[in-house]
Amino acid sequence: MKSLQPISIGKLTLKNRFIMAAMGPELGNFDARTVDYYVRRAQGGASMILTNVIATEAIDGHGPSATLTEESFEGFKSLVDQAHQHDCKICIQIMPGVGLGGKSPERNMPASVSALPLYPGSENNFEELTKVEIKFIQAEVFKTVSLAKKAGADAVEVHAYGGYLTDKFMSQKWNTRTDEYGGSFENRMRFLNEIIEGIQHELGSDFPLIVKFTPSHFLPPELGYRGMDEGLEIAKMLEKKGVHALHVDTGCHDNWYMAMPPIYQQEATTQILAARKVKEVTSLPVITNGRLGDIGKAEVALQNGWIDIVGVARAFLADPDFPNKVLNNKTDEIRSCIYCNEGCIKSVVEGESIKCAVNPLAGFERIKNVKKVVEGKKVLVIGAGPGGCHAAITAAEAGHDVEIWEKNEHLGGNFYNACLPSFKRDGEKLLHYYSIELKKLNVRIKYCKEATETSILAYNPEVVIHATGASPLKPKSIPGIQKSHVATATDVLRNSVFVGERVAVIGAGLVGCETALVLANNGKKVTVIEMADKILPEPVFIQNAMMLHQMLQHPNISFKLSSRLVKIDDQSVTIQTSEQEEILPCDNVVLAMGFLPNTAIYNSLKNKINIVNVGDSVKVRKVLDAVHEAHEAVLNL
Repeated sequence: MKSLQPISIGKLTLKNRFIMAAMGPELGNFDARTVDYYVRRAQGGASMILTNVIATEAIDGHGPSATLTEESFEGFKSLVDQAHQHDCKICIQIMPGVGLGGKSPERNMPASVSALPLYPGSENNFEELTKVEIKFIQAEVFKTVSLAKKAGADAVEVHAYGGYLTDKFMSQKWNTRTDEYGGSFENRMRFLNEIIEGIQHELGSDFPLIVKFTPSHFLPPELGYRGMDEGLEIAKMLEKKGVHALHVDTGCHDNWYMAMPPIYQQEATTQILAARKVKEVTSLPVITNGRLGDIGKAEVALQNGWIDIVGVARAFLADPDFPNKVLNNKTDEIRSCIYCNEGCIKSVVEGESIKCAVNPLAGFERIKNVKKVVEGKKVLVIGAGPGGCHAAITAAEAGHDVEIWEKNEHLGGNFYNACLPSFKRDGEKLLHYYSIELKKLNVRIKYCKEATETSILAYNPEVVIHATGASPLKPKSIPGIQKSHVATATDVLRNSVFVGERVAVIGAGLVGCETALVLANNGKKVTVIEMADKILPEPVFIQNAMMLHQMLQHPNISFKLSSRLVKIDDQSVTIQTSEQEEILPCDNVVLAMGFLPNTAIYNSLKNKINIVNVGDSVKVRKVLDAVHEAHEAVLNL
């Protein structure tokens, strides 16, 4: 495989093509926990790790990026030394600034490239960075990369992409300056070029230098966003400046889902398209990222010459060992990322440390390890959704005797149903991983096994992990809800029911919207009825919501918001809007009104045996909650 072949960036040789792309983990400034997080990925086979570091917090204040100072130097050096023991290189990704609205306590207003509104419609503007502040930021960049080289770092990547500070300097959209840092192409590139020149002066022109940039924002150039033509001119400029590799990304915060594509992005990403274009105009090695933890997609991009190096971030959280598993012909054992963006990005945006929905050890490498037991317990897991599967695998690895009872004929619970739409099919890879691991660990699974109080007590387990999930709501108070043409979204996703041409979907939450898309893609005319005044009334992380909203611009889908279902008749539904009752013709009614935790077994046994409730059977939430609660349950066995 080409992904396993060595490659050079200037004088630096990487053992394979898998590098860990930078993420702001909000773990600390190279303390023990941060070092453990990165070293674990080095152990797993990454050829190089990019660590995100901000040059100074004096402008933007504290954020998820680390800082490299005299105080954190020894920690960073420890990371470099330990990574080198695994033949993994360390590249510091230096971020000159953020420029998105954060501010240090000393500032009255956030600062950025130009005095534009903080956000569309805001009455407050950024303070325009002064030339003195620009020189200060650049000096902090040079100081930081000098410390990195002193610690033994192997390369530097300049952060110049995605609508952050440096990209704002480079873009007509956000740069309205009238001095030498604004206006012409040359002026808009000046901030970046001065940084490149300064780094080359400090570290030497042969020190491996990468620039991560955005050739195209994939938004209208007439609105000031960068189009591909200018992006290719930047690529050619960077090669002339003497950088050693180009790292290509796409999008900005106005279409943020492009930068970290969610599960809905099943086809090749815009990053691949942009990288292909850049490869046509440069002889430098080209790196890109964007769901390339999918080994097949990564290998196709390499074999076709679209990219030279595979940048992976989220998949390294899900399974830090995936490069070694590729090397050792064990790709069936890779724990795949589900691209939910809940732990890796959402958590950090909300000021928490980085997590992973499917790997509770990510960011907690020496904190949440489950130790081998001397004497194992008899553990019964009820339910084989993600929480139940993780609990079973982790308990078996610790040395317990584990059996799973699953009422359906397959693994996955409601997550299985969520992966059935074509635009979420990649989620099935996680279920494949669970199946492989459970077999490898000799965990017994009894399918189509309905757990009852009597059968559980007869089995006589020492511990029960109750992971029975939740069931669709079907309120009996609504007249006509028991009619034969009424089905749940779960039934529809599983193709268990016949659906006519005109469909009323009740509920515009995540399940309702995704089910509406499935039906619309199958040619059905869908009306989605929602009591709230907006689509997706329950919080969905912004990247996922942005892409889903775009997908919902479907000619076969219409919405009735602020509307309550009154009754269901054979050929119609009656709804109450804010103004009047309306009758909507339909052939079928699909209920997506939420889920109710399955608590009957837990409630009947909680005072009789040692039973732990986890996941949706506690409260309906996300895969992350189910898996992490399952892990805690095993930790406490």
